[in-house]
Amino acid sequence: MNLAGLDFDNIPSFSVPMRFFFVAPVFAFISALIIAVAGESMWLTRWHPATLAVTHAIVLGVISMIMCGSILQLLPVLAGKSLPKVKLISTLTVSLMTVGTLSLIRAFLANMLVLGLDSSNSNFFFAVSGISFTLGLGGFICAILWLIRQRSQACVSINTMRLGFIAMLVVGIIASLLLAGYLFASQFNITKQLTDSHASWGLIGWISLIIIGVSFQVLPMFHVAPAFPSWCSRYLPGFLFITLLIYTLMTLVITQSAVIDSVVMESIVDSAVWQLIQTISIALLQLSLMVYAVTAMYCLYRRKRKINDASVTCWFIALTCLFLCCAMSFVMSLMSNSQASVEAGLLSFGWSPLTLASVFIYGWILSVIMAMIIKIVPFLAYLHLQRQCGFHLQAFALLPNMHELLSKSRMQYLLYCHVFSLFALIITLYNPEYYWLLSSAIVGQFGYLLVLMAKVSSRYHHIAKAIDEALLT
Repeated sequence: MNLAGLDFDNIPSFSVPMRFFFVAPVFAFISALIIAVAGESMWLTRWHPATLAVTHAIVLGVISMIMCGSILQLLPVLAGKSLPKVKLISTLTVSLMTVGTLSLIRAFLANMLVLGLDSSNSNFFFAVSGISFTLGLGGFICAILWLIRQRSQACVSINTMRLGFIAMLVVGIIASLLLAGYLFASQFNITKQLTDSHASWGLIGWISLIIIGVSFQVLPMFHVAPAFPSWCSRYLPGFLFITLLIYTLMTLVITQSAVIDSVVMESIVDSAVWQLIQTISIALLQLSLMVYAVTAMYCLYRRKRKINDASVTCWFIALTCLFLCCAMSFVMSLMSNSQASVEAGLLSFGWSPLTLASVFIYGWILSVIMAMIIKIVPFLAYLHLQRQCGFHLQAFALLPNMHELLSKSRMQYLLYCHVFSLFALIITLYNPEYYWLLSSAIVGQFGYLLVLMAKVSSRYHHIAKAIDEALLT
């Protein structure tokens, strides 16, 4: 493991990231429950209330929750500083994000008669979620940006993560406009057309940029892989961010031209030019992500420790899914622009935006989440125990190795669970009557993850207590 250049003096306590990690499986169980209750109908359209609820439960309740916990632990190692009152900040962030996500799920599900919920309260829950996320996630992002600002010379990982945090603020602004559309439908209907920009900033700007920034540090550190080429680590994240910004501005111009006098807009520039710039921006985003996927796979393939590792397999699955999603989306864009009938043909083969978005989230993002968490949790437990031992030889005798905290075989079983869930998702996307299989697979995967984390945490506290007793003798 390559730990050169990292600072472990300011890491927060083991409980800080774990409180985020333990909440995430609960939202996965809620997602599985919604899938089981909603049945086949939720796979027909992205606008189904259950589809919106499950998407936000996974993205906010599972993915963003684990990312926030990991960032609180990783950033002090990279930046050399930790947030003041980090336990208080983490507790408030977890609590407010939990309330916000639950409120948002409840608001989306308000119109599902099968659940017997009262739809008249949906605006109340939308308002509660907006306030909770503004205070919780918004406050967290601002605190992290403040911490990064304290470091005068930032590495490429921190620079990329900074762009990811700024992207999250953009996600929040667009989400506020969409929320206003729900609360004041007659005044803000136009903002619903910004949904694609909201999803793009969330999945590419916030989550993917953070993952890319973390990968620049984590792949060489955990897997002894070579560093990413400088053109990739220095310029690709900024290029992605700027392209995403141009795409959003073009979307704003095109949507606003529907409500502003079209003669005025056409006098500025031909509307076809805006459409062309928007199309080029989307293509550049897809190509950039494909370039990152190929580069990361090449670096991982050239790692020095070529051993059988569940985490490495998860990374390869993730990068393959990222490449395939972007390549399919790129081909769909080219073919549908050239021949209108081709788009219907692609849809008949299941190449729908819902399919690609689902595989992007579960195949790319959640595979990385699995790869990271089975490495980070035992590593953090070991690191804190090692620091607790100090220079006391008797205490060091009680220190286990990382595989005693989480064995390779258990990591492998979790990998099997994740692969089965991914296949269950693909089967359900093509044949929605298998929704029960996906629901069961999610419960199995995240239930097993919860058990593994509980065992590592329990063993950590048991050994920490034994080390304390040894230090007193």
